[in-house]
Amino acid sequence: MHAGSIDNASTAAGRVYRALLNRQGEWIGGWDLSQAAHVTAVSTRVSEVRHELERLERPERIEVDQQGRLFFYRIVSTAEPGEQLSLLGDVA
Repeated sequence: MHAGSIDNASTAAGRVYRALLNRQGEWIGGWDLSQAAHVTAVSTRVSEVRHELERLERPERIEVDQQGRLFFYRIVSTAEPGEQLSLLGDVA
């Protein structure tokens, strides 16, 4: 199976990426993330986003926190303060 591109909002991975970016730095529960992104299998989609971020060498990473049986996710930037982020690639 091939994960969809995070730059394509019509893919499940793209929708999860956008939902996390819309709340960058804030924790969001797995159920809320699945509802916001309109996806199932949230942990699988988060894994797809992580792999795509690594492949594209993006300055974000996803953190996971587990409290009992509940999982919470957030995306954080690893760029240095003041460094310009290009989330969708450079536009010429």
